[in-house]
Amino acid sequence: MIPTMDELNNRIQHIELVEQLVDFVVDIDFEKLPDQAIQSAKIFLMDTIAVGIAGTTYDATDKALSAAQSWSETGSIRVVGRPKVKLSRTSAAFVNGVQTHALEWDGLHEPSVVIALCAPVSALMAEIDSQQVSGKDLIVALIVAVEVAVFFGGNSTSSPRFFRPSAAGVMGATMAMARLRNFDREQTKNALGLAYSQVSGTMQAHWEGSMALPMQIGVAARTAHMSVDMVAAGMTGPVDIIGGRFGYFQLFESGGDIQGMLDNLGKPMKITEMAHKPYPAGRATQATLTMIRRIQSEHSMRIDDIEHIHLYMPQLVLLLVGRPPTPEMTPSYARLCLRFVAPLMLIDGDIDPRRYSAEAFADDAIADLGNRISLHHDGNPDNNALGPQRMEIVLRDGTVLKADCDQPLGSPGNPLSKAQRENKVRYCFSLGLPDADPEQLIAICQEIQDLDDCSVLLDCAAGK
Repeated sequence: MIPTMDELNNRIQHIELVEQLVDFVVDIDFEKLPDQAIQSAKIFLMDTIAVGIAGTTYDATDKALSAAQSWSETGSIRVVGRPKVKLSRTSAAFVNGVQTHALEWDGLHEPSVVIALCAPVSALMAEIDSQQVSGKDLIVALIVAVEVAVFFGGNSTSSPRFFRPSAAGVMGATMAMARLRNFDREQTKNALGLAYSQVSGTMQAHWEGSMALPMQIGVAARTAHMSVDMVAAGMTGPVDIIGGRFGYFQLFESGGDIQGMLDNLGKPMKITEMAHKPYPAGRATQATLTMIRRIQSEHSMRIDDIEHIHLYMPQLVLLLVGRPPTPEMTPSYARLCLRFVAPLMLIDGDIDPRRYSAEAFADDAIADLGNRISLHHDGNPDNNALGPQRMEIVLRDGTVLKADCDQPLGSPGNPLSKAQRENKVRYCFSLGLPDADPEQLIAICQEIQDLDDCSVLLDCAAGK
């Protein structure tokens, strides 16, 4: 069927969208980056590596490693948090990715609901052990990754159907890899098209709390390597992948202002809008956890005093973490179950990732408190809003303790302090690499822009 003139004109306009994105990726220059973006990249690089180390404590990551070891002969690339383990580049990227998202502890770009660094950092850690990468180049690659991932994930007016950290994350990770491979515009465009042709990851794994949830991040990190390797071998990809008839915003996301998003690339740098997760639980739980800590710090309250807890939240929060707790739930399910995570915080005063266990799932005290929690839609019409949220704790004597939260702890408007960020790193090491020195990672990341060879990151992050 011969295309009409209107169809040809639309295709030209759509390809111009791709060209605009590729121009941003290729042209970004370290020397012109705002200092805030550089500092944010260093902070979130450190945080993402650390949670990947802690992720080795979830048994799903051991299974992923075993599978990866069966795919190929032992390689030369070190794996985050895995002393003496070496794999091929693609397999190392895969295992890094599974571990990084395993505990739901990695940072998030809240406006787009994209966990934007787990796939890129996982891919880049494998790359820096295979070629010499300077600190400046690594920072640029990270900033590119977040910008591109947020573009693909943050342009929707509907609730997510595909898992944005993997679907949008693979696009960001591939563009980060294209930068480190020094691809020209044509090569970068082909890498984008080849990555698009391999986009995967749905919300079903999230919905079920399956081990496949962090696996989807591993696949995204591996796909970034596969995409640039195919370009290096001379393969080409589809071009009209943003607004085309079967482009990203036809198949994976809907609605939004594509041109407006492109025009705002780097305005501001999206890495400066990233949020930490202070607690190893889904980001949609973090506002509730923040409110609990606030109420506990302001009021003397025993668990037995609580009659009922009412939580008011946007629809997306109900979708992501409104699931019922059960004694048979998996750790991945529990990390996304507000009526398990909130009682855990109320009882323990913190969230220890080791408490996502069969013993805790069957704990009558946690279950009883979870049964006293009611979740309510607050009427917010935004399908992608995570806040604001509101809490009312009704005590048995009739007292009502209230809190609201628009900026959870760790968000740009309520950031972790330097001490809190670094203590999180130390805690992650104590869980996953207790014999290693977290101070090395902290020090390297603080001065990474001065490094000629970033493989030293793995000297401390992979263990001996």
